[in-house]
Amino acid sequence: MSLLALQDAAASAPPFFTYTPNAPDVLGGWLICFFTLAVFSFLYKDNPFYKLAEHVFVGVGTAWFTMEYYNEGIRKPLVEYVDAAREQAVRIAALGPNASPEAVRELQTKLGGYPIDPSWAIGIRAGAIVLSIFLLVRLFKNDSWMPRWPLAIMVGVYAALKMTGEVQSKLVLQVAETMKSPFTSPVDGTPLAWDVQVGNVVFLVGLVCALTYFLFTFQRNKVVHGMARVGVITLMITFGSMFGFTVLGRIALLIERVSSLSDYSGPEYGLFGAGAALSPPYVAGAVIVATLVALSLAKPSRAD
Repeated sequence: MSLLALQDAAASAPPFFTYTPNAPDVLGGWLICFFTLAVFSFLYKDNPFYKLAEHVFVGVGTAWFTMEYYNEGIRKPLVEYVDAAREQAVRIAALGPNASPEAVRELQTKLGGYPIDPSWAIGIRAGAIVLSIFLLVRLFKNDSWMPRWPLAIMVGVYAALKMTGEVQSKLVLQVAETMKSPFTSPVDGTPLAWDVQVGNVVFLVGLVCALTYFLFTFQRNKVVHGMARVGVITLMITFGSMFGFTVLGRIALLIERVSSLSDYSGPEYGLFGAGAALSPPYVAGAVIVATLVALSLAKPSRAD
């Protein structure tokens, strides 16, 4: 009876709370505008609206990451991956001993992008689960040896992967790019456009001069000193462009966030169908400003 009563109440809810696939997300629009303006209210000073938005953001983010890690690190390894490996092992066994290597390879489990035997995949995932349980031992005994093994494996594997990726992307590829001819195409050897050639020469001169700035093994003469000065200028231009790019990126995010408020100022988002005058940006902004003004006036002034 209570379930039927809840269904009847949901069916008779006002349009403000009704959800249809093609209708605008009114409740979501109100939440977006309120929390956006609540965060911007910190420009005035620290206030309860900003604290509320901050706590909601941290709480929602923590809950989302917790469920994501639970789904990817517990549920799938224990249920989906093991069941899939068992099904693949049954299919491989059904092929018989005379099955072709290609057919067996098609049914093998992909682990880290490499095909391996399903039984090995189950064993490796079981070992990962055991190491995960070792990590939880720290909650009960701080000086136990068990959490050290999974931590050592994670740090070592992450360091190896990070080092390989950084060396490949920031050293090998950049060195390979500097070994190409600045005047001809590396594909077919045809001459490049004049502006591309000028850019390649500027890049090459800046690279050599920037590397010259870090030569401290011998006394610098006038030529080396001049190249080092050009290297300093190149470095300053690089740092300035990186800083400018970062600032412009943040300003672009600010513009996008502010402009998104106008997307929810239409009459379809109006409170109880009252039109654009009671749309989320205006109502949420008025409530926040009025509350902050009231709190400021109600706060007793300190005696000098």
